[in-house]
Amino acid sequence: TEKGSMWDIFKKNEKPKINAAVFGVDEDGTRTDVIFIASFDTKTKAINLLSVPRDTRIELTEMRWKEMQNKNSYYVPRVVKINEVHAYAGKENRNKYSVDELERLLGIEIDHFVKIDLVAFRKIVDEIGGVTVDVPRNMYYNDPIQNLYINLKKGEQTLNGAQAEGLVRYRKGYAEGDVGRIKTQQLFLKAFAKQVLSERNIIRITNIIRTLYEYVQTDVGLDDILQYAKYINDIQVDNIHMETLPGEGKYIKGTSYFLPDETKMQEQVARLFLEPSEEEEIEQKTVKSSKEYAIEVLNGGSVGGLATRTQKKLKEEGYTVTSVGNYDKERQEATRIIVKEKGIGEDLKKYFKKAQVEVNPQRLPEGVEIQIVLGLEEK
Repeated sequence: TEKGSMWDIFKKNEKPKINAAVFGVDEDGTRTDVIFIASFDTKTKAINLLSVPRDTRIELTEMRWKEMQNKNSYYVPRVVKINEVHAYAGKENRNKYSVDELERLLGIEIDHFVKIDLVAFRKIVDEIGGVTVDVPRNMYYNDPIQNLYINLKKGEQTLNGAQAEGLVRYRKGYAEGDVGRIKTQQLFLKAFAKQVLSERNIIRITNIIRTLYEYVQTDVGLDDILQYAKYINDIQVDNIHMETLPGEGKYIKGTSYFLPDETKMQEQVARLFLEPSEEEEIEQKTVKSSKEYAIEVLNGGSVGGLATRTQKKLKEEGYTVTSVGNYDKERQEATRIIVKEKGIGEDLKKYFKKAQVEVNPQRLPEGVEIQIVLGLEEK
Protein backbone atom coordinates (compact mmCIF):
# COMPACT_ATOMS: atom_id res chain seq x y z
CA THR A 1 0.00 0.00 0.00
CA GLU A 2 3.01 2.32 0.20
CA LYS A 3 2.73 3.13 -3.50
CA GLY A 4 -1.03 3.14 -3.52
CA SER A 5 -3.44 5.47 -1.84
CA MET A 6 -6.09 5.52 0.85
CA TRP A 7 -8.68 4.85 -1.85
CA ASP A 8 -6.88 1.64 -2.91
CA ILE A 9 -7.00 0.41 0.67
CA PHE A 10 -10.74 0.98 0.85
CA LYS A 11 -11.36 -0.57 -2.58
CA LYS A 12 -9.91 -3.84 -1.34
CA ASN A 13 -12.92 -3.98 0.97
CA GLU A 14 -15.17 -3.19 -2.02
CA LYS A 15 -17.00 -0.53 -0.02
CA PRO A 16 -17.53 2.76 -1.87
CA LYS A 17 -18.55 4.50 1.35
CA ILE A 18 -17.25 3.95 4.87
CA ASN A 19 -19.65 4.98 7.67
CA ALA A 20 -18.58 5.69 11.24
CA ALA A 21 -20.67 6.67 14.24
CA VAL A 22 -19.09 9.35 16.42
CA PHE A 23 -20.27 9.74 20.01
CA GLY A 24 -19.37 12.58 22.34
CA VAL A 25 -20.09 11.46 25.90
CA ASP A 26 -20.39 13.29 29.21
CA GLU A 27 -17.82 13.37 32.02
CA ASP A 28 -18.68 9.94 33.44
CA GLY A 29 -19.15 8.38 30.00
CA THR A 30 -22.78 7.43 30.65
CA ARG A 31 -24.86 9.47 28.20
CA THR A 32 -24.08 10.60 24.68
CA ASP A 33 -24.24 14.38 24.35
CA VAL A 34 -23.22 14.55 20.68
CA ILE A 35 -24.08 12.00 17.97
CA PHE A 36 -23.22 12.11 14.30
CA ILE A 37 -22.50 9.75 11.42
CA ALA A 38 -19.47 10.45 9.25
CA SER A 39 -19.51 8.91 5.77
CA PHE A 40 -16.34 8.86 3.69
CA ASP A 41 -16.84 8.52 -0.08
CA THR A 42 -13.86 6.70 -1.56
CA LYS A 43 -14.69 7.88 -5.09
CA THR A 44 -15.28 11.60 -4.61
CA LYS A 45 -13.07 11.90 -1.50
CA ALA A 46 -15.96 13.74 0.18
CA ILE A 47 -17.05 13.43 3.80
CA ASN A 48 -20.73 13.70 4.70
CA LEU A 49 -21.68 14.33 8.33
CA LEU A 50 -25.20 13.77 9.64
CA SER A 51 -25.96 15.07 13.14
CA VAL A 52 -28.60 13.17 15.09
CA PRO A 53 -30.30 15.22 17.84
CA ARG A 54 -29.75 13.67 21.25
CA ASP A 55 -33.50 13.82 22.01
CA THR A 56 -34.46 11.78 18.93
CA ARG A 57 -37.38 9.56 19.92
CA ILE A 58 -37.02 5.83 19.23
CA GLU A 59 -38.93 2.76 20.33
CA LEU A 60 -36.80 -0.24 21.25
CA THR A 61 -37.61 -3.62 19.75
CA GLU A 62 -39.11 -6.03 22.27
CA MET A 63 -35.96 -8.16 22.26
CA ARG A 64 -33.61 -5.23 22.88
CA TRP A 65 -35.94 -3.78 25.52
CA LYS A 66 -35.97 -7.07 27.44
CA GLU A 67 -32.18 -7.29 27.22
CA MET A 68 -31.90 -3.82 28.76
CA GLN A 69 -34.44 -4.64 31.45
CA ASN A 70 -32.38 -7.66 32.46
CA LYS A 71 -29.21 -5.56 32.70
CA ASN A 72 -30.68 -2.88 34.98
CA SER A 73 -32.12 -2.94 38.48
CA TYR A 74 -34.43 -0.05 37.56
CA TYR A 75 -37.24 0.21 35.01
CA VAL A 76 -36.20 0.89 31.41
CA PRO A 77 -38.94 2.52 29.28
CA ARG A 78 -39.72 1.07 25.87
CA VAL A 79 -39.71 4.52 24.25
CA VAL A 80 -36.45 6.41 24.85
CA LYS A 81 -34.32 9.25 23.57
CA ILE A 82 -31.52 7.91 21.41
CA ASN A 83 -28.83 9.28 23.72
CA GLU A 84 -30.28 7.24 26.61
CA VAL A 85 -29.45 3.95 24.89
CA HIS A 86 -25.81 4.40 25.89
CA ALA A 87 -26.80 4.57 29.57
CA TYR A 88 -29.36 1.75 29.59
CA ALA A 89 -27.15 -0.65 27.61
CA GLY A 90 -24.67 -1.28 30.41
CA LYS A 91 -20.95 -0.65 30.16
CA GLU A 92 -20.10 -3.72 28.06
CA ASN A 93 -22.79 -3.09 25.41
CA ARG A 94 -22.88 0.71 25.17
CA ASN A 95 -21.08 1.03 21.86
CA LYS A 96 -22.79 -1.93 20.18
CA TYR A 97 -26.33 -1.00 21.23
CA SER A 98 -25.85 2.66 20.30
CA VAL A 99 -24.60 1.69 16.85
CA ASP A 100 -27.41 -0.86 16.46
CA GLU A 101 -30.11 1.74 17.16
CA LEU A 102 -28.56 4.24 14.73
CA GLU A 103 -28.49 1.55 12.04
CA ARG A 104 -32.13 0.72 12.73
CA LEU A 105 -33.17 4.39 12.72
CA LEU A 106 -31.38 5.27 9.48
CA GLY A 107 -31.46 1.94 7.64
CA ILE A 108 -27.72 1.96 6.89
CA GLU A 109 -24.72 -0.16 7.83
CA ILE A 110 -22.25 1.50 10.19
CA ASP A 111 -18.73 0.14 9.84
CA HIS A 112 -16.94 1.73 12.80
CA PHE A 113 -17.45 3.84 15.91
CA VAL A 114 -15.42 6.48 17.71
CA LYS A 115 -16.27 7.59 21.23
CA ILE A 116 -14.80 10.77 22.67
CA ASP A 117 -15.28 11.87 26.27
CA LEU A 118 -14.79 15.41 27.54
CA VAL A 119 -11.20 14.82 28.66
CA ALA A 120 -10.33 13.50 25.20
CA PHE A 121 -12.13 16.39 23.50
CA ARG A 122 -10.20 19.03 25.43
CA LYS A 123 -6.92 17.18 24.83
CA ILE A 124 -7.54 16.89 21.07
CA VAL A 125 -8.30 20.61 20.67
CA ASP A 126 -5.24 21.63 22.67
CA GLU A 127 -3.00 19.17 20.79
CA ILE A 128 -3.80 20.75 17.39
CA GLY A 129 -3.15 24.26 18.72
CA GLY A 130 -6.72 25.35 19.41
CA VAL A 131 -9.50 26.07 16.93
CA THR A 132 -10.37 29.47 15.46
CA VAL A 133 -14.15 29.91 15.44
CA ASP A 134 -16.54 32.78 14.84
CA VAL A 135 -18.62 32.32 18.02
CA PRO A 136 -22.23 33.10 16.99
CA ARG A 137 -23.43 34.61 20.29
CA ASN A 138 -22.43 35.55 23.81
CA MET A 139 -22.40 32.43 25.97
CA TYR A 140 -22.40 32.49 29.76
CA TYR A 141 -23.25 29.54 31.99
CA ASN A 142 -22.04 28.20 35.34
CA ASP A 143 -22.82 24.68 36.59
CA PRO A 144 -20.61 23.57 39.52
CA ILE A 145 -22.30 20.13 39.58
CA GLN A 146 -21.16 19.38 36.02
CA ASN A 147 -17.94 21.37 36.53
CA LEU A 148 -19.02 23.37 33.48
CA TYR A 149 -18.14 27.06 33.29
CA ILE A 150 -18.79 28.88 30.02
CA ASN A 151 -17.85 32.50 29.35
CA LEU A 152 -17.51 33.24 25.63
CA LYS A 153 -18.00 36.50 23.78
CA LYS A 154 -19.49 36.72 20.30
CA GLY A 155 -16.95 37.00 17.48
CA GLU A 156 -13.94 35.28 15.95
CA GLN A 157 -11.42 33.88 18.41
CA THR A 158 -9.11 30.90 18.93
CA LEU A 159 -10.54 28.52 21.52
CA ASN A 160 -8.55 26.15 23.69
CA GLY A 161 -9.93 22.76 24.72
CA ALA A 162 -11.94 23.95 27.72
CA GLN A 163 -13.41 26.90 25.79
CA ALA A 164 -14.30 24.66 22.84
CA GLU A 165 -16.08 22.31 25.24
CA GLY A 166 -18.17 25.24 26.43
CA LEU A 167 -19.05 26.20 22.86
CA VAL A 168 -20.32 22.76 21.82
CA ARG A 169 -22.12 22.05 25.11
CA TYR A 170 -23.88 25.41 25.52
CA ARG A 171 -27.63 24.94 25.05
CA LYS A 172 -29.43 27.98 26.50
CA GLY A 173 -31.37 30.43 24.36
CA TYR A 174 -31.42 28.62 21.03
CA ALA A 175 -34.78 29.27 19.36
CA GLU A 176 -34.49 25.91 17.57
CA GLY A 177 -33.57 24.03 20.74
CA ASP A 178 -31.09 21.19 20.23
CA VAL A 179 -31.09 21.78 16.46
CA GLY A 180 -29.69 25.27 17.11
CA ARG A 181 -26.95 23.80 19.28
CA ILE A 182 -26.14 21.29 16.54
CA LYS A 183 -25.62 24.15 14.07
CA THR A 184 -23.02 25.61 16.42
CA GLN A 185 -21.40 22.18 16.79
CA GLN A 186 -21.20 21.87 13.01
CA LEU A 187 -19.68 25.35 12.80
CA PHE A 188 -17.02 24.14 15.23
CA LEU A 189 -16.45 20.86 13.36
CA LYS A 190 -15.82 22.73 10.12
CA ALA A 191 -13.29 24.98 11.85
CA PHE A 192 -11.77 21.95 13.59
CA ALA A 193 -11.30 20.16 10.24
CA LYS A 194 -9.65 23.26 8.79
CA GLN A 195 -7.20 23.34 11.69
CA VAL A 196 -6.41 19.60 11.46
CA LEU A 197 -5.75 19.96 7.73
CA SER A 198 -3.54 23.03 8.19
CA GLU A 199 0.09 22.76 7.14
CA ARG A 200 1.20 22.99 10.78
CA ASN A 201 -0.73 19.86 11.73
CA ILE A 202 -0.47 17.89 8.48
CA ILE A 203 3.29 17.51 8.89
CA ARG A 204 2.87 16.15 12.43
CA ILE A 205 -0.39 14.23 11.97
CA THR A 206 1.19 10.85 12.81
CA ASN A 207 2.50 12.11 16.15
CA ILE A 208 -0.85 13.77 16.92
CA ILE A 209 -2.73 10.51 16.29
CA ARG A 210 -0.31 8.47 18.41
CA THR A 211 -0.69 10.93 21.29
CA LEU A 212 -4.47 11.12 21.15
CA TYR A 213 -5.32 7.47 20.40
CA GLU A 214 -5.19 6.51 24.08
CA TYR A 215 -7.86 9.11 24.89
CA VAL A 216 -10.58 7.78 22.57
CA GLN A 217 -12.50 4.52 22.26
CA THR A 218 -12.79 3.02 18.79
CA ASP A 219 -12.92 -0.31 16.98
CA VAL A 220 -10.31 0.90 14.47
CA GLY A 221 -6.76 -0.17 15.30
CA LEU A 222 -3.98 2.38 15.70
CA ASP A 223 -1.99 0.84 12.82
CA ASP A 224 -4.99 1.18 10.49
CA ILE A 225 -5.53 4.81 11.46
CA LEU A 226 -1.86 5.61 10.91
CA GLN A 227 -1.99 3.90 7.52
CA TYR A 228 -4.97 6.01 6.44
CA ALA A 229 -3.48 9.19 7.93
CA LYS A 230 -0.69 9.17 5.33
CA TYR A 231 -3.24 10.22 2.74
CA ILE A 232 -5.02 12.93 4.69
CA ASN A 233 -3.83 15.46 2.10
CA ASP A 234 -6.47 14.04 -0.26
CA ILE A 235 -9.22 15.52 1.93
CA GLN A 236 -10.30 19.12 1.34
CA VAL A 237 -12.29 21.20 3.84
CA ASP A 238 -14.64 22.31 1.06
CA ASN A 239 -15.45 18.65 0.44
CA ILE A 240 -16.90 18.19 3.93
CA HIS A 241 -20.69 18.48 3.94
CA MET A 242 -22.83 18.65 7.10
CA GLU A 243 -26.55 18.14 7.65
CA THR A 244 -28.95 17.49 10.53
CA LEU A 245 -31.62 14.81 10.74
CA PRO A 246 -34.91 16.40 9.57
CA GLY A 247 -37.80 16.60 12.01
CA GLU A 248 -39.26 18.70 14.81
CA GLY A 249 -39.22 18.99 18.58
CA LYS A 250 -42.36 18.00 20.45
CA TYR A 251 -43.51 17.40 24.01
CA ILE A 252 -45.12 13.98 24.56
CA LYS A 253 -46.53 13.22 28.01
CA GLY A 254 -44.37 15.96 29.50
CA THR A 255 -41.11 14.82 27.87
CA SER A 256 -39.31 16.74 25.14
CA TYR A 257 -38.48 14.64 22.07
CA PHE A 258 -37.16 15.21 18.56
CA LEU A 259 -39.42 13.42 16.05
CA PRO A 260 -37.71 12.58 12.73
CA ASP A 261 -39.58 13.27 9.50
CA GLU A 262 -39.62 9.74 8.04
CA THR A 263 -40.06 10.75 4.40
CA LYS A 264 -37.38 13.46 4.42
CA MET A 265 -35.05 11.23 6.44
CA GLN A 266 -35.22 8.43 3.84
CA GLU A 267 -34.39 10.88 1.04
CA GLN A 268 -31.54 12.34 3.08
CA VAL A 269 -30.07 8.94 3.96
CA ALA A 270 -30.16 7.84 0.30
CA ARG A 271 -28.41 11.05 -0.76
CA LEU A 272 -25.73 11.08 1.95
CA PHE A 273 -24.94 7.43 2.51
CA LEU A 274 -25.99 5.35 -0.51
CA GLU A 275 -24.58 4.96 -3.98
CA PRO A 276 -26.97 5.75 -6.89
CA SER A 277 -27.24 2.02 -7.60
CA GLU A 278 -27.99 1.42 -3.94
CA GLU A 279 -30.73 4.06 -3.99
CA GLU A 280 -32.46 2.10 -6.73
CA GLU A 281 -32.29 -1.03 -4.58
CA ILE A 282 -33.09 0.68 -1.28
CA GLU A 283 -36.29 -1.29 -0.80
CA GLN A 284 -34.44 -4.59 -1.07
CA LYS A 285 -31.43 -3.49 0.93
CA THR A 286 -33.40 -2.26 3.94
CA VAL A 287 -35.75 -5.26 4.27
CA LYS A 288 -35.35 -6.84 7.71
CA SER A 289 -36.93 -9.79 9.48
CA SER A 290 -40.09 -8.89 11.40
CA LYS A 291 -39.76 -11.80 13.82
CA GLU A 292 -38.37 -9.82 16.76
CA TYR A 293 -41.01 -7.07 16.52
CA ALA A 294 -44.24 -6.97 18.54
CA ILE A 295 -47.18 -7.72 16.22
CA GLU A 296 -50.89 -7.04 16.71
CA VAL A 297 -53.40 -8.84 14.47
CA LEU A 298 -56.84 -7.26 13.96
CA ASN A 299 -59.73 -8.81 12.06
CA GLY A 300 -60.91 -6.25 9.51
CA GLY A 301 -62.69 -8.84 7.38
CA SER A 302 -65.89 -10.85 7.75
CA VAL A 303 -64.66 -14.29 8.83
CA GLY A 304 -64.96 -14.97 12.58
CA GLY A 305 -61.85 -16.22 14.39
CA LEU A 306 -59.57 -15.15 11.55
CA ALA A 307 -57.26 -13.06 13.76
CA THR A 308 -56.72 -15.94 16.19
CA ARG A 309 -55.94 -18.38 13.36
CA THR A 310 -53.51 -15.88 11.86
CA GLN A 311 -51.84 -15.45 15.25
CA LYS A 312 -51.36 -19.21 15.54
CA LYS A 313 -49.90 -19.46 12.03
CA LEU A 314 -47.47 -16.58 12.55
CA LYS A 315 -46.34 -17.87 15.95
CA GLU A 316 -45.58 -21.24 14.39
CA GLU A 317 -43.38 -19.39 11.90
CA GLY A 318 -41.46 -17.69 14.72
CA TYR A 319 -43.14 -14.27 14.80
CA THR A 320 -43.98 -12.41 18.03
CA VAL A 321 -47.75 -11.82 18.09
CA THR A 322 -48.56 -9.99 21.31
CA SER A 323 -52.28 -9.31 20.82
CA VAL A 324 -55.31 -10.04 18.61
CA GLY A 325 -58.69 -8.35 18.28
CA ASN A 326 -61.33 -6.92 15.96
CA TYR A 327 -60.75 -3.84 13.83
CA ASP A 328 -63.28 -1.25 15.06
CA LYS A 329 -63.41 0.83 11.86
CA GLU A 330 -64.86 0.04 8.42
CA ARG A 331 -64.16 -3.34 6.83
CA GLN A 332 -60.97 -3.57 4.79
CA GLU A 333 -60.84 -5.01 1.27
CA ALA A 334 -57.14 -5.87 1.29
CA THR A 335 -54.90 -6.66 4.24
CA ARG A 336 -52.86 -3.75 5.59
CA ILE A 337 -49.54 -4.22 7.38
CA ILE A 338 -48.83 -1.01 9.31
CA VAL A 339 -45.23 -0.76 10.53
CA LYS A 340 -43.28 1.63 12.73
CA GLU A 341 -40.27 1.96 10.43
CA LYS A 342 -39.13 1.34 6.86
CA GLY A 343 -37.73 -2.10 6.07
CA ILE A 344 -39.95 -4.31 8.24
CA GLY A 345 -43.23 -6.02 7.39
CA GLU A 346 -42.24 -7.05 3.86
CA ASP A 347 -41.60 -10.65 4.95
CA LEU A 348 -45.20 -10.89 6.24
CA LYS A 349 -46.82 -10.19 2.86
CA LYS A 350 -46.38 -13.78 1.69
CA TYR A 351 -48.91 -15.00 4.29
CA PHE A 352 -51.76 -12.94 2.83
CA LYS A 353 -53.53 -12.59 -0.54
CA LYS A 354 -53.15 -8.87 -1.25
CA ALA A 355 -51.25 -7.20 1.56
CA GLN A 356 -49.73 -3.72 1.47
CA VAL A 357 -47.08 -2.39 3.86
CA GLU A 358 -47.52 1.15 5.24
CA VAL A 359 -44.96 3.05 7.31
CA ASN A 360 -47.09 4.96 9.82
CA PRO A 361 -45.75 4.87 13.41
CA GLN A 362 -48.35 7.40 14.60
CA ARG A 363 -51.14 4.89 13.86
CA LEU A 364 -49.70 2.21 16.12
CA PRO A 365 -50.79 1.82 19.75
CA GLU A 366 -48.11 1.86 22.44
CA GLY A 367 -46.11 -1.35 22.55
CA VAL A 368 -47.11 -2.41 19.03
CA GLU A 369 -44.49 -2.25 16.27
CA ILE A 370 -46.44 -3.96 13.49
CA GLN A 371 -50.22 -4.00 13.13
CA ILE A 372 -51.86 -6.39 10.67
CA VAL A 373 -55.43 -5.46 9.70
CA LEU A 374 -56.89 -8.49 7.93
CA GLY A 375 -58.97 -7.74 4.83
CA LEU A 376 -62.15 -9.23 3.37
CA GLU A 377 -60.15 -11.30 0.90
CA GLU A 378 -58.61 -13.40 3.67
CA LYS A 379 -60.49 -16.60 4.48
